[in-house]
Amino acid sequence: MVANLLGRLAAHGDVPEAPAVDPRAVLVASVEDVIAEQGDDLASSLASFRPRYQLAAWQRAGLEIAERLEAIDPRHSLIDAHLTYYTSGRQFSLIDVPTIRRWRPDCIITLVDDMLDIHAALQRRDAAQHTNFRLRLREILAWRTAEIAMADLLARNLYEMRAIPHYVVGLKHPAEMLYRLIFRRRQYPLVYASFPITAVRYDTGLRALIDGIRAELHRRFIVFDPLTLDEGTPEVFDKARTAYADSVDRITVYEDEARWPLELAGTLSQGRPPTYPMSLDPGEALEVWDDLENQIRHRDLTMVEQAQCVAAYRITMGGRLSTGMYSELLYASHTAEPARPVLMYADPTDDGLEHPFLRNFNHRTFHGLEDWYEAISRINPTPTPEPQQPLF
Repeated sequence: MVANLLGRLAAHGDVPEAPAVDPRAVLVASVEDVIAEQGDDLASSLASFRPRYQLAAWQRAGLEIAERLEAIDPRHSLIDAHLTYYTSGRQFSLIDVPTIRRWRPDCIITLVDDMLDIHAALQRRDAAQHTNFRLRLREILAWRTAEIAMADLLARNLYEMRAIPHYVVGLKHPAEMLYRLIFRRRQYPLVYASFPITAVRYDTGLRALIDGIRAELHRRFIVFDPLTLDEGTPEVFDKARTAYADSVDRITVYEDEARWPLELAGTLSQGRPPTYPMSLDPGEALEVWDDLENQIRHRDLTMVEQAQCVAAYRITMGGRLSTGMYSELLYASHTAEPARPVLMYADPTDDGLEHPFLRNFNHRTFHGLEDWYEAISRINPTPTPEPQQPLF
């Protein structure tokens, strides 16, 4: 991921292209890597109950990074760290807030991935390093939620007089999107892309049409794209339900049934090993279904909060109202504080545009794509009140 982001920095001339980037231009550091460099075995340490030792190891690594930053004073710095750890059935944090304050972060970004991608990555690591570390799918969801919650807390309270932005970003976003979000977010509107998913998932023609619109939005703006996290496909859970009822203990999941197919070239995930096909315990999949549905719903609304406007594409594509889009647009116009503008493109051939539910939120409708893109571009790129501001 870091290499893909550094590639965008080099492409834009922020850092020179070289095998080793000059740390005066951008300093990249990982707390976990520095812990290893200092001679601490993080994996064995985390597996035991040694809270004082663990805290001291984290603080030593964090202070070394702070000293590097203060000595070099780089133009940019990218610091990678887990805010929580999960092992032996327990979650805990080792972060030291005064140390993080010395890093002087101006934003926090939580990078997240599909549940099944994380599951596959843990399996690969165990096979390569014999870690004997395994998490059930429900534990993966819990850990991911804890990381996001801790980042929210840190962003709100790191500095006494001000909050800093916290963004949740899927690893299948283009590397250019993360570059713009970190370094150019005052130059581009922050947009949440809303479009039909469930009703068109298995129609290759409509899917290709939406992929073209997504690509154009990503080319022009900073886009929070819900398809970069796509893990609740009914087909996988229907297969698991059938297998479980027939007492089958493993199912094989393929990419075309597990998610909307995405091209990973140019994304933060470029270059990583493939996830699919994957062997899965059907009972483990079924126990996570309700939690996953809740996470998907709240995650998409979180991305609405992170954006300055919602770009809605064809809410009645095929004459059928997209209920997922409807809930996103209703949230943006009536619940989010402040309300986010809803800019909707409606194809002249779409039916259902007179649906009474469409009167329930404030929006502007465009029937020409260029008019729609132009209206989005006029959204003020000055950041909105940050999404992690306390609600009460």
